[in-house]
Amino acid sequence: MDALMQKVQNEFGYSDREISLIRYSLTAICYDFSKILIFSIFFYCTGKFIQFLFAVVPLILLRSKTGGIHFKTYLRCLFFSFAYLYTAINILPALIPLQPWAIYLILLLCAVTDYIVGPNSLNRKAKKDDAYIKKARCQTLLLIGFLAMLVFLFSANEFLLASFWTIVLHSIQLAITPKLKEVKYHEKLD
Repeated sequence: MDALMQKVQNEFGYSDREISLIRYSLTAICYDFSKILIFSIFFYCTGKFIQFLFAVVPLILLRSKTGGIHFKTYLRCLFFSFAYLYTAINILPALIPLQPWAIYLILLLCAVTDYIVGPNSLNRKAKKDDAYIKKARCQTLLLIGFLAMLVFLFSANEFLLASFWTIVLHSIQLAITPKLKEVKYHEKLD
């Protein structure tokens, strides 16, 4: 990759900083693609691929807009993401059966939590501008509202439970992110 980056830098006259940003972006894309591929293979082999798709789509949409907990190493991120998806797909739907009215109430609580807390990231230092925050909050409300409408129309659909639990887990991790940030800040001071 170094040879490729050197060739790109020489060919297009990019600065060292621009090359670093390109390298970081390519690495992040490769890491995310590899995680999606690993998870796809696992859930396909376990017969839960459709549930995986119903879980990963809202996860990507929510995380890209409202942030959340991030890890510095690939393996930690891989293990946390796997545990997150496995819990949303396999554990919570079997462990906690809910009536549609309870799902609506929980989705309302998630929407309020995401609106108040988001966007927030454990590692992001720069605060987003007000226009971005407002847009991200509105998009999050639309996504959660859309899922509530789907649950209303297709309440017996088991695949929607994976989306529901993904939103619940996202709201929980988003809600604890400010406390984790505070702990991280105080650890740096000590």
